[in-house]
Amino acid sequence: MTDLSRRTAMSLLLLAPVAVVAACAPEREPVTPTESPSAPDSSGEALGVVGPAAASTAPEIPPAGDVFGPTGHTWPTRTPRAYDAFDASVECACTWEAIAAAITAVDVAAPDGSARVLVQPGVLPGNGAGSTSEPVLADVGREGRSSRILVIPRDGTESVTIDGSLRLDGVMGVAFAGFSTFPKSLVLTSTRDVAWAWSKGQAFNITSGDSGPTENTEFVECVTPDAVSGDADTWAFRTGANAFRDISVRGCYIAPTYKDDGSSSHCDTLQLSGNAEKEGLLIEGTVLFSSTNAGFIPAAEARDIVFDRSLLVGGDRMLERYPLPDGANAFTSGAPSVVNAAKSIDEMSAKDSIFIGRVRGTFANVENSTVSAADPPAASGGAFESDPSLSDIDAEWLEARAPMPTDDRLREIWQLR
Repeated sequence: MTDLSRRTAMSLLLLAPVAVVAACAPEREPVTPTESPSAPDSSGEALGVVGPAAASTAPEIPPAGDVFGPTGHTWPTRTPRAYDAFDASVECACTWEAIAAAITAVDVAAPDGSARVLVQPGVLPGNGAGSTSEPVLADVGREGRSSRILVIPRDGTESVTIDGSLRLDGVMGVAFAGFSTFPKSLVLTSTRDVAWAWSKGQAFNITSGDSGPTENTEFVECVTPDAVSGDADTWAFRTGANAFRDISVRGCYIAPTYKDDGSSSHCDTLQLSGNAEKEGLLIEGTVLFSSTNAGFIPAAEARDIVFDRSLLVGGDRMLERYPLPDGANAFTSGAPSVVNAAKSIDEMSAKDSIFIGRVRGTFANVENSTVSAADPPAASGGAFESDPSLSDIDAEWLEARAPMPTDDRLREIWQLR
């Protein structure tokens, strides 16, 4: 019998035991369908039936093409697709309490197998996306699974609404796909082996807080489509009391933030900060537009940052898609760098990527990557190619390589099953 973590054991006190009957199989034992345990009496809601689910026909998604950003073809690692066969699957009501109970139920039913939670249509509340906001889910899931538990809206990406910003704290071994928070935001704190995917929101942040380090956490095809006026970074990854390790931003799209004229704030599109260890950040297949001050800023002590097949647009070229709003600072401190890491040495590497605007810092390794500057940044291994014509790209060039993630486009490419 698989040992249960102390956290899982405590979660089970809220649930009636799940009856599991082993069926013969050459490699693993799927569960026989059983009535799943009820949610706490105060909720008045119950889970559906926990049992295996057969594979279904994969949806027809348009070809990805040679573009940056979301395409519907990037999926969380170590996570089954929604249309795959599952050893344990269950439907649950559209409440965070029911989702937590469902995650525990399928984990108990198939601790070493594939597991899925289907959330019925409805509205989920949020309690804020500050690093100390009350989490909507806390200490749910388990490390050490062979694959993540997949949690998706049962009826597709627009069938569940989240009506406020939210925080997930200490969640482990779970991938959420198809839940959007726009125009609100999400922060993941101290998550381990977690993905948040196929989501539209105003910000997707990470904080390693008091609950522990943030490790092996992914944002996958997460989209911030609109430029905003404000004094904060668009996205921010911070270390608090603990480190973060092995963070991935894959197939994402990040619009800029423009600060108001006269503001003394420093607005960047994605900034790393905090004094604890920051090791391992992959930015893959992603498009990022510079904010008033910069596009990407790593902390001085960050390590192993990799840009892989990504497009970063700075200088003044982001204005081709995102003109300055009335009252915005007109870059009084100069055109924003696309990467501002002036003091960094060998923190960053680049492969198959394009950087438009000034890039500051010495890279560790560079392969098949291009900058718009006539004087490329130094690299300890390899070298950047220079293409000054990139400084003249227009809106048509951007649309061909980084299509605007409109609701119609996202609806077309984000087909779960």
